[in-house]
Amino acid sequence: MTAVSSAVHPARARIGLIAGSGQFPFQVAAEARRQGLEVIAVGLRGWVDPKLAEHVDTYEEVSVGELGQLIRQLKSHAVTRVIMAGKVTKQVLFDAGVSFDPETLDIIRTIKDFSVNGLLGAVAARLFEQGITLIDSSTYMQDAICPAAVLTSRGPTPQEDADIRFGFEVARTLAAWDVGQAIVVRCGVVVAVEALEGTDAAIRRAHALAGAELVVIKTASPKQDRRFDLPVIGPDTLATAKAAGVSCIAIEAGSTVLLNRVELVRLADAAKLCLVGVAPATARAPAESPIV
Repeated sequence: MTAVSSAVHPARARIGLIAGSGQFPFQVAAEARRQGLEVIAVGLRGWVDPKLAEHVDTYEEVSVGELGQLIRQLKSHAVTRVIMAGKVTKQVLFDAGVSFDPETLDIIRTIKDFSVNGLLGAVAARLFEQGITLIDSSTYMQDAICPAAVLTSRGPTPQEDADIRFGFEVARTLAAWDVGQAIVVRCGVVVAVEALEGTDAAIRRAHALAGAELVVIKTASPKQDRRFDLPVIGPDTLATAKAAGVSCIAIEAGSTVLLNRVELVRLADAAKLCLVGVAPATARAPAESPIV
């Protein structure tokens, strides 16, 4: 289904965008267009915000299980390089309302690794067979990658620093098993672990269990494939954190995307919430070392 299609400009370089939920696809599209690229977006129906159509050159949609149709649409627009951006959880594997086309079923039946890297790696390999290369999802977003620094007007308190250090060890261990990218800690106790429900739902669950003064740690998997599923923090998560009484959010530097960074920091400062980027090596440093 072609929702929006503008004139094709053969002289312009072209990038495909496979878009899931959230604001990440919007920012990728905006930055790619700012750099002069024509953006051909294929939104994943039920996940993507259809308003993305207003921010790209060409917009179409497919259902999550229609890999064959996705490939046909990308090839019809002569797309040879593509980016995945936006959230789609493995919950779709258990959704009775989702149907899978033969191309998708072939992947599900033949792979043995159902981790994010395993599933999407198999999709990337199938795209490559069709002449379409999946590239680093942060290719046009390098300025949005979180640095190793305190981003807000205040840094972590001693208790928050201890929770960050402890939490990173736990979070990275869980991420290695593809459990989730975020955990919530309070006073040295793991209150909630992100699974299929996503970061925001895990934060709300932590608040229901332990109240306020929570520390959220978001990290990448040690086996992170930068072509997909980079950790992302944006204003929506910040709003959830504020409502849940989170006092500090610690993000793995170098591998986490900050959406609308200026607005993100402004909201954090207004909420008196600490936002800090932590270098992976520092996160595993001895307790006497500073966190950043």
